[in-house]
Amino acid sequence: MLSMKRVRIGVWGVGRIGKLHAENVAGSARKAELIAVADPIKRVALAVARRFGIRAYESPAQMLEKESLDGVVIASPTPLHTEHVVLACEAHVPMLLEKPIALSLKEADKIVSAVKRSGVKCQLGFNRRFDPGYQKAKKMIVEGSIGKPLVVKTCARDPKPLPDEYIRVSGGMFVDECIHDIDIALWLMNSRVRRVSAVGKTLVYPQFAKYGDYDNGVAILEFETGALGIIEGSRTSRYGYDLRTEVLGSQGAVRIDNWKNDSTRLWSKRGMIDEPYPWFLGRFQEAYRRELDAFYDYISKGGKSPVSAEEGRASLQVALAAREAAKTQEVVTIR
Repeated sequence: MLSMKRVRIGVWGVGRIGKLHAENVAGSARKAELIAVADPIKRVALAVARRFGIRAYESPAQMLEKESLDGVVIASPTPLHTEHVVLACEAHVPMLLEKPIALSLKEADKIVSAVKRSGVKCQLGFNRRFDPGYQKAKKMIVEGSIGKPLVVKTCARDPKPLPDEYIRVSGGMFVDECIHDIDIALWLMNSRVRRVSAVGKTLVYPQFAKYGDYDNGVAILEFETGALGIIEGSRTSRYGYDLRTEVLGSQGAVRIDNWKNDSTRLWSKRGMIDEPYPWFLGRFQEAYRRELDAFYDYISKGGKSPVSAEEGRASLQVALAAREAAKTQEVVTIR
């Protein structure tokens, strides 16, 4: 039976995130086996395949023809998500689909429809939900430790700008960077968003403006429960990767910080010094592994998707509303 053996996993797209997933699958010796990788850049696919002693393909379709798979990680560029999800659905192969689900609601709806129609298991790659700190905060909120959630604040600051070729196709700050914060806000507050307002500015790196994007932005969310959300995104945090989330409730508050050494602090004449993470890959190293563990269990045991395609669509809808609000300087109502 499937539950008695290691699940056979392929990875589609081995750029920055796909390569990380391939490493983590290869390191999941008790639960999973990395079978093959696919990437249109042949030398990239071959380099990863040689490292792990597996096979390389130039396309997911080729991999599906040649390999027997229990699941795939879809880490290909977002514009290819619909095509690759449909391939996985037609082959009846469960998938872990990296965020964002798509760049438009039209494409997101195609993905949700394909998953529903085929009945194939689909988990979205929102790794923060699997971070121990965020999971602890969620448990506290569900148990009523802070009373009724009133305000959620998130801060995500990247230490450097992205390459121009990435900025051009990313979908913009709110869809690309802030999608994680929007998802975590929806998850922690357990409510849909009714209205969105936003402001975006290019303050440091002019290349963002060239593509109609921003290097700093803030979105304000109004939840259906009446609660509020403040989403801050930045590409100009030169001191390191900075990530914080706080939920204020009627009886208290819970905060998830970005401390590298958790409880260890250095005090000097300059005050308390915290060492930030240089990048998100280090901050969420454990979360990425736990995300895959949840995927393996989902493949083997079934049950409800840890993060459904519908949830991915809901986050995208808020992100697109924030992008529109920043562009038009008008409040956007989500229907």
